[in-house]
Amino acid sequence: MQGQTLAGRYHIIKHLGGGGFGQTYLAEDKRRSGNPRCVVKQLKPQFTDPQTLEIARRLFTTETDTLHNLGTHPQIPELLDHFEENQEFYLVQELIDGRDLSKEITPGQRLSELQVMAILQEILEILVFVQQHKVIHRDIKPTNLMRRNSDRKIFLIDFGAVKRISTHIVNTTGPNPPTIGIGTNGYMPAEQNNGHPNFGSDIYAVGMTGIEWLTGILPHELPKDANGEIVWRDRTQVSDGFANILNKMVRYHFRDRYQSAAEVLQALNNLRRIRPASTLVSSPNLLTLMSNWTRDHKIGLLGLGLAAVFGVAGLFTPEIRKMVGLEAADNLASYDNTAQGIKIKYPDNWTKQEESNAITKEVVQFISPKESDADKFQERLIVTVEPTSNKTLDEYTKLSKEEILKLDKNAKIAEEGESTLAGKSGYRVVYTTKEGDREFKKLNVWTMKNDKAYLITYEAEAGKYDQFLPVVEKMIKSLEVQDSK
Repeated sequence: MQGQTLAGRYHIIKHLGGGGFGQTYLAEDKRRSGNPRCVVKQLKPQFTDPQTLEIARRLFTTETDTLHNLGTHPQIPELLDHFEENQEFYLVQELIDGRDLSKEITPGQRLSELQVMAILQEILEILVFVQQHKVIHRDIKPTNLMRRNSDRKIFLIDFGAVKRISTHIVNTTGPNPPTIGIGTNGYMPAEQNNGHPNFGSDIYAVGMTGIEWLTGILPHELPKDANGEIVWRDRTQVSDGFANILNKMVRYHFRDRYQSAAEVLQALNNLRRIRPASTLVSSPNLLTLMSNWTRDHKIGLLGLGLAAVFGVAGLFTPEIRKMVGLEAADNLASYDNTAQGIKIKYPDNWTKQEESNAITKEVVQFISPKESDADKFQERLIVTVEPTSNKTLDEYTKLSKEEILKLDKNAKIAEEGESTLAGKSGYRVVYTTKEGDREFKKLNVWTMKNDKAYLITYEAEAGKYDQFLPVVEKMIKSLEVQDSK
């Protein structure tokens, strides 16, 4: 196949792999500018009689429609083309330049609870979209999760729809071929192994993947109890809350699991009410990149020292005002979110990034500009709005403080006390944490109104925290929360 050109445009460069479901090749599209690379999947019928080919052709068309719809998600490879040639069927998909997570997170390697939470969140958000299209992936595992090099986003690849096409084409003997044979030992639950997969089957696979990263043990090597439940808690350190979620994801019987990816996201949301600094770093590679960064704070610290001595911000020179973040406070823009009923002012040279985070309920974050090419962490202020389930301020405060310490084992509360936010009574917590050899400092301020909690989080590298605090305090004081209609 190497060196051949299919459909007059797809020049095969090399064989990538394959098996009973077909063969996969790397190709160049000769009809597009720059000859971009793509992935070509060959599905070859075992029988070529007219009746079998017609059934295969009909199934091929139906399933490619599904793949086309799924490919509209930004973290699922796009289906670029499909065609039939010489009684063989081909799919052409977007090439994801990256590597699968089995190469990034190798067997035996353990990730922290926070790292696993962050990765599972990203996977589950994709899976919500998949389930909205009434599709079951059938083979979620590290090798089918690709991290793209350009932006570090995770892609879900190799859908069971492709394998269903292959199974039908290879084994078709009638209008209703079996669905067995799709899945991987250890990640595949009992009902799927018996040919009856459902939404809970994919949830099981995601849960087993998370357990693998926490324990460093491949799923098929973990023992089971007399009821078929996975035994894994004694192999790692993990909070009870997260362990309970994983256990429900991988229950033996699918009726005992979460019934949708959206339900799992909600459970994680309830657990991760306070966004830990660790979620900013979802991969060892990015953490390594950040740990190589150093920055000189002498001028900024000198300026802060002068401010402390004289107590007058006006004594700062323009250069020092810029270094300590005060210049940004002179030019504030307004952010108005009518859906969430909030208004806040922010420096007009900061980047506004609206969020839609199903886990953390973040609404918007404002990110400071890079000071130089060496600036690898940009300070930020995050606004979160979430339902409170009829909790009082004291109850929410107690729960939030517990979660700070529970979810981040490196967290140390530096100061805390009563505060105000948006004209309401609130609470304020400042704490430090570590990511490898990097130290961070965070400020959380929250209040309750309209049966919701309103939380502002300021995140900075510890050495830069005080530099931006004046403008952050101005942003915090500007928050307005509208009354419910």
